[in-house]
Amino acid sequence: MRIFVGEFVCGGGLAGTSLQGIPVGLCREGAAMLRAIVSDLAEVADTVAAVDPRLISALDGACSVEVDAKQSVWAQWMSAAEDCDAALIVAPESGGVLAKAVAMLRAGGVDVIAGSGDFLRVAGDKILTAKAMHAAGVAHPLYMGKGDRRFAKKLRSCDRFVVKPRDGCGTQEIRLFDSFGEAEAELTDELILQGWVPGRPVSIALVASGSQQTFLPVVSQNLAEKTCEYAGGCGPLGEDDQRRAMAVASRAISAMPPTARGFVGLDLVLGTRPSEDCVIEINARLTTSYVGLRQMITGNLAARLFDLETGPMVCNVGVDSVRWTPDGQVWVNDVVASGA
Repeated sequence: MRIFVGEFVCGGGLAGTSLQGIPVGLCREGAAMLRAIVSDLAEVADTVAAVDPRLISALDGACSVEVDAKQSVWAQWMSAAEDCDAALIVAPESGGVLAKAVAMLRAGGVDVIAGSGDFLRVAGDKILTAKAMHAAGVAHPLYMGKGDRRFAKKLRSCDRFVVKPRDGCGTQEIRLFDSFGEAEAELTDELILQGWVPGRPVSIALVASGSQQTFLPVVSQNLAEKTCEYAGGCGPLGEDDQRRAMAVASRAISAMPPTARGFVGLDLVLGTRPSEDCVIEINARLTTSYVGLRQMITGNLAARLFDLETGPMVCNVGVDSVRWTPDGQVWVNDVVASGA
């Protein structure tokens, strides 16, 4: 099998942007995910990966295709993927980049391992996600958009407020407010206002292939207190937290349009009691937690995305024994992980 991997940041999506204009954090996370997924795929398939040579060197185990800043990145991705059996795209939802990349490769006849167009559309717009969750009775923060004030009265009773891009990626550009009035004054058509949900931030990932849907171990998220900036994670969590997170995540996936496919990351908050557990966001793409999750299970995680490995998911490490940083450094039982 021959597989194309397109990671937007290090794969040429920002080739026309000066190095000074590319956030260092984005480069580090993008490189970490790209190296991890290519390393795993190279064990089971011929792998082709697009690279911006300014940001990442040639990748071990893959045929690296350098992207030319003077040409369309999409055309170059399609050319690199045309002889492949399938493709995996890692791109931000912002500006519709992920949906566009998937649609263009699919239009070129490439089997992209990603959700349906409707699934990507709803997951990529936090207001559409909020509407889907509330309509299905799935626990989700109270929210308000510029043209949707249905929860405005209830929102005023929240202790804190979050304003963020409705199509944002990760924890970038999140702002916290203690005043509803101040938060509301910042609201635009491109933003969403949500009530702050207290609790423990965790994430759970779903691997959905043609033959099965499997949840990966639940992990904690390390977020900066004042900015919510992602600082890595740790896991797996204990059995009770695993059951609680899987329960709310299952309801969230069921509330979404069909069909989930590939790697889907869900950000959750676990409250003091199970009744307070809440889904925050759904990311229809590979997330940085992949670098830690691949160290927790038996077998090859990437292979499962392509049905090259099946069967029960077996977690082979103890509670909180794996921790990682956004740039891909991973420790297992406080020892640097091999291949990390």
